[in-house]
Amino acid sequence: MSLITIKHEKDCRVTASVGKHKLTLDLPADQGGTDTGPMPVELLTAALGSCMAMHIAMYCKAAKLPHEGFEISLDFQLAKDPLRIGTVTVDITLPPGFPTSRIEAVKRAAQQCMVKNTLKESTAVDVEVWKNAA
Repeated sequence: MSLITIKHEKDCRVTASVGKHKLTLDLPADQGGTDTGPMPVELLTAALGSCMAMHIAMYCKAAKLPHEGFEISLDFQLAKDPLRIGTVTVDITLPPGFPTSRIEAVKRAAQQCMVKNTLKESTAVDVEVWKNAA
């Protein structure tokens, strides 16, 4: 299990500490933030694309396929009741010279992503609230 800590900074801006890394997340100004970092929903979508990219890279490396410089573009649409990401469109662009016969295998590799599997299945989220004694 990985402990991630989120600390409120100012307005809607927060800092997420993930191991030795720190990320700033915020909202755009028209939503009450100062736009100093991506929105959490954007970070979630980026996590999905990054996870898929890593699975593709691992597959291509193991299969000795040319993959340097491939790109993944993601777009999400919101849904309501409750407000959430309703759909994500993922476009994978492979480099020139990539064998056409391996395209479906790349798609299967992307679909093995743990973030995708988490979004696909129901995930329990338990929330506890504690008051700081200081």
